[in-house]
Amino acid sequence: MGLQTARRSEAAFVSRAAVVVATLVALLSACGGGGSGSAPTPNVRPLSALEPVGAGTLVPRVRELLRSRETARIANPGAGFDRFVVTPTPTAGNLPGTTAQVSSTATPVFSGTAVQEAGVDEADLLKTNGRFLFALDGYTLRGAQGTPRPQVRVGLARADGQVENVSTMALDVGTDPASAKGLLLSSQATRLAALAATVSWKTPVCPPDMACILPVLISDPTLHVQVADVAATGALSVARRLALDGHLVTSRRVGDVIHLVTTWSPRLAYENLPAGASVQEREAALAALKAEDILPGVRIDGGKRQPLVSESDCLMQPKATSLSLTVTTLVAIDLASPALTTRARCFFGGTEGLYMSPQNLYLATTRSAQPVTGADGRTLFPSGFVTDLHKFAFDGLNLNYRASGEVRGHLGWDPERISLRMSEHAGDLRVISYTGTSGWAVPADALPAPGSNSPSTASPATLTVLRESAPESALKTLSALPNDRRPAALGKPGEQIYGVRFSGETGYLVTFRRTDPLYVLDLKDPADPKIAAELDVPGFSDLLLPLPQGLLLGVGRDADASGLALGPKVALFDVRDPTKPSLISSRTFGARGSTSAVDHSSHGINLLQVGAVARLALPMSLRTTDWGPEAQHVLQRLEVDTTARTLRWRPELAAPQGTDAFDVSADRSVQIGDAVFFLSQGRWAGSPW
Repeated sequence: MGLQTARRSEAAFVSRAAVVVATLVALLSACGGGGSGSAPTPNVRPLSALEPVGAGTLVPRVRELLRSRETARIANPGAGFDRFVVTPTPTAGNLPGTTAQVSSTATPVFSGTAVQEAGVDEADLLKTNGRFLFALDGYTLRGAQGTPRPQVRVGLARADGQVENVSTMALDVGTDPASAKGLLLSSQATRLAALAATVSWKTPVCPPDMACILPVLISDPTLHVQVADVAATGALSVARRLALDGHLVTSRRVGDVIHLVTTWSPRLAYENLPAGASVQEREAALAALKAEDILPGVRIDGGKRQPLVSESDCLMQPKATSLSLTVTTLVAIDLASPALTTRARCFFGGTEGLYMSPQNLYLATTRSAQPVTGADGRTLFPSGFVTDLHKFAFDGLNLNYRASGEVRGHLGWDPERISLRMSEHAGDLRVISYTGTSGWAVPADALPAPGSNSPSTASPATLTVLRESAPESALKTLSALPNDRRPAALGKPGEQIYGVRFSGETGYLVTFRRTDPLYVLDLKDPADPKIAAELDVPGFSDLLLPLPQGLLLGVGRDADASGLALGPKVALFDVRDPTKPSLISSRTFGARGSTSAVDHSSHGINLLQVGAVARLALPMSLRTTDWGPEAQHVLQRLEVDTTARTLRWRPELAAPQGTDAFDVSADRSVQIGDAVFFLSQGRWAGSPW
């Protein structure tokens, strides 16, 4: 159909689209904000609720969606509808007591990956069973074209801090450039799952001198999962290779089951038709559409592509108004089963983040339009954005949809921090959301724009507590803060929340502009949350770690009087009395331009509780002058005596020779007994603690 004919047909398309969009698939591909804070009417399913995709209904729904997308493109040429969420290396957190492990009486105590919830492991670039070190190295192995080739390296950890190389296993990821996403060990360390991502780029095939509907590069993302058996000697042998269509959102492990969440936006033949295609050509492309074209696939051990999930395993959101075509897939793999039994479910819509407790999984999505990029490159959220939350209960490989709800706002700009905005306690879900149309994705956003004396606008935030109501499949709003009774904002005027941490019946928030107010939230009564106290100190914390004996460790950055971020900062707080928090000690490292591994991932820090002492290790790149050309690349070591309530510093451990002193993005460390091991850019350093 030519452009003139298409425009004459636009009115008819729009009329039909208005009806279709109200019943479309849940196409939720961005963080949202706004919406009602009141609970749904009793016995009425919420707008956010998911429903099964009926047999034979998927293809007709997608056909109507594609017609509606075409109408929208005619009205707004160049509009895009699909937004990929590409998460950097895995997401984050750390709680006291979750990192110390003992696998047997013969194995020394050792630290594991920093995690948000006890019993819920997270993929990381470095794992250990107390004897061997398992590292996912994306630096040292290169392909024929010089592209990175991830490999797993196994080393024997010696008591003196030395590492003896044992074995390696290259990941079979094809020829496209690959990025390392993390490792997950089974509970007994007999199987290891290595995750890597590739994206191949293709251009649409268009007739000469004719424009395609999508005149852009088309990405073909793949998540590679390579599972290996781990021998008693540390040798690895490949047990299964899976190549899944889509981007990895995040991953977790509970028991021996790993949970992968992916998003997939299929590129269909209809979308690649030239702009001048006739009505008959378009309808023929729609008639040829099949369910397997829409649903993500999987290749097992290099075999042919087969469906990853069936139509009957999928859910949709009938009230969705987005025109995105995205499929979110939840994949569960049993590492303990000899055949690596796998199950999958999906729903139609994109996912911005995941939070998992030991019993339930929550996905944060939106059913509404996407945010846009402003002239200054910052993400802008239209007024009225809503984040939907979908709850799934799991038992082994079984994953059952329970309920959905919504909160005003979105869960932040950094995929690394989204999970930390959510927490489940006594069956209730607590959520911190940002409710402004704009805000600060990074500390530099808080500064005035070039040529302006006016500071940029911070986003306000809201705490929402939701409780499941099974009859309506609803997560109902139980309370929110601020509210009419407690109108005080979460943060001072012009301040924005950075660090968030929930710990039992208490919540901790850190905001930033020129000072670092630490807010303590009293959540004992979930129907009436309140601000218990606040404490002002310079700088801000990205990561908050509750420690024993009423202590809280903050890791972030210092700041000057103008709000300019300085070097990495570590602070220890006394929060025994939640109404009277106090600063015990703090220290800033390096000049401006210095960084720590926590700037890139909350997995950058590791913690091991040894008696009354919490031992922490944090990689840093410390410039000697502001943004100077030289930096010290070290593993900074700290000790918190939880009885004496003191913070003290241990000598730094120099990074391995030959590493880039400014790159700490993938630096990791681990403690085994009285030794500490430092992994940087595929190289090892270590010493007695």
